Amino acid sequence: MYLSDVLPTAWQAVAYANLPPGGTAVVLGLGPIGDMAARVARHQGASRVIGVDLVDERLARAEAQGVETLDLRLHKDDLAETIRGMTGGRGPDSVIEAVGTEAHGSPVTKIAHQLTRLLSDALAARMMERAGIDRLHALYLAIDIVRRGGTISIVGVHGGMADPLPMLTIFDKQVQLRMGRANVRGWVDDLLPLLTEGDPLGTESFATPSCR
Repeated sequence: MYLSDVLPTAWQAVAYANLPPGGTAVVLGLGPIGDMAARVARHQGASRVIGVDLVDERLARAEAQGVETLDLRLHKDDLAETIRGMTGGRGPDSVIEAVGTEAHGSPVTKIAHQLTRLLSDALAARMMERAGIDRLHALYLAIDIVRRGGTISIVGVHGGMADPLPMLTIFDKQVQLRMGRANVRGWVDDLLPLLTEGDPLGTESFATPSCR
């Protein structure tokens, strides 16, 4: 994954998160895009950014950038409660879901994914388009974690056409969902100054074996 892909996607993720000045954001998934989204959120004035992952190197990289981190391995069953406890019982203003369809989900969706591997590429693609089910664990967590009236920005890629969502919870909490492909050209004017004026996002040291 190249920085030219990561930075616009992360920037759009934060823009879609509708983070209020001095607000709190949670980033689920600290891979290249989630890591950069956390940096962008801090740059844009978030008072707190909480990052969640289960890979030691990712957690360490985010902490080095001033992000508060939670190890999902230690909070497998109480992540939402822990984050609400960190935010006065209210929950964060915004949640950026940077995991997508690779999140660990229910046994049923896991079996569905395994079945697609037994099909030809063409048949598997057709199945996902017509009746595919994503592993939605990260998105379910985002819906649970975000405060009432908050915003969830979905940057993790989902490809299923039959994904079940807890619509009653979304409606009752008045949650806004925003998502979509990155409009790279649309963010150029915002991003170029950040690459030439002091490197506030730390892009010079961002490259890793998985992001070059």
